[in-house]
Amino acid sequence: MSMLAGVRVLDLSLQLPGPFCTMVMADHGADVIKVDEPDPRVRNPFAGEEPGLSPADRYLNRGKKSLTLNLKTEEGQEVFRKLAAGADVVVEGFRPGVTARLGVDYETLSAINPRLVYCSISGYGQTGPMRGVAGHDINYISYAGVLGLCGRKGSPPSLPPVQIGDLFGGGLTALSGILMALHARQSSGKGRWLDLSMTDGAMAMLSIHAAAFFADGISPKRGEMILTGRIPCYETYRCADGRYVSIGPLEAWFWERMLKVLGREDLVDSQYAQGKEADRVRAELELVFAMKTRDEWERIFRDHDVCLSPVLSLPEALSHPNALARRMVIEVESPLGGKECQLGLPVKVAGEKEKIPGRAPRLGEHDEAILSEIGYTSARIADFRLKGVIRGK
Repeated sequence: MSMLAGVRVLDLSLQLPGPFCTMVMADHGADVIKVDEPDPRVRNPFAGEEPGLSPADRYLNRGKKSLTLNLKTEEGQEVFRKLAAGADVVVEGFRPGVTARLGVDYETLSAINPRLVYCSISGYGQTGPMRGVAGHDINYISYAGVLGLCGRKGSPPSLPPVQIGDLFGGGLTALSGILMALHARQSSGKGRWLDLSMTDGAMAMLSIHAAAFFADGISPKRGEMILTGRIPCYETYRCADGRYVSIGPLEAWFWERMLKVLGREDLVDSQYAQGKEADRVRAELELVFAMKTRDEWERIFRDHDVCLSPVLSLPEALSHPNALARRMVIEVESPLGGKECQLGLPVKVAGEKEKIPGRAPRLGEHDEAILSEIGYTSARIADFRLKGVIRGK
């Protein structure tokens, strides 16, 4: 049995953080109902022609059900409250105060279902002076102190290719909070309201740097930290073909083995060199690595345990033998017909056959089934369509 079988989740969230969180829950067996506007606005330039069917949507919504609901109507609010009465989790990503105006806030829903775990994901939290401020990932990681540390010494801040605030500060932090709240409910019988700030979550990722700052009062600088360019043994080096290898021999034995293979044992005492000495050692290694292609270096070091890796492009990473062996690329049913490749599940359960996620739904695909399940007649459902409470056919 899937680990989250029997858990029903109502997903009111948009963009990336909430949908990613609930996708992981659906991947592991949760019954996730994605609640959409009947006629959703285009919120970003990456949306597909048909709402909910862009490549990102087909990934984030896999294995979920789709219910359209106009929460600005009394009937829509009534439907949602009926669903919440039998749900385990609600995830929402509106700015603070919006769900109260829609009549689907924690106070309202917990009065109906005291066991409900209600997770609010916002940029800056439900409290504090920035609770109502607009933002996106770039803004959250800016306020969190993360973006200022990204990049090389002397360069402007570099935009990370992964949405740190959305995915780590929001989606995965929300997931951990929800699972803890569900566990606590087993003994207390009560749900929780989880207040997730993506800025808080991103800031929490700076744990090591913050700990050092609290201890010595020295502010870390972009490109000058131990693992961001200060020392030559934790670095990327350009190869003869213009591609790169990364090295991370932080332990002395790894460093010594690597230098032996390179024929540069003379650098053994410069593993943690800093300042001008680090620049000298880095320049020496740059000359060495520039003598062969990336793949030649990978073959040379394949049988040596030294923490050296080829820096792969996304297509190379997706087709790497280890990724394929770990089933990090899978085929799932597509709502467009046929099958399509998607990323696999990173959590593997030993001894159990891996479940292939179901396809993403079309917008409003499960309107009738879900409404019938909670007692609405065909006539009432038809009336909802006419009034715009749910999506028209």
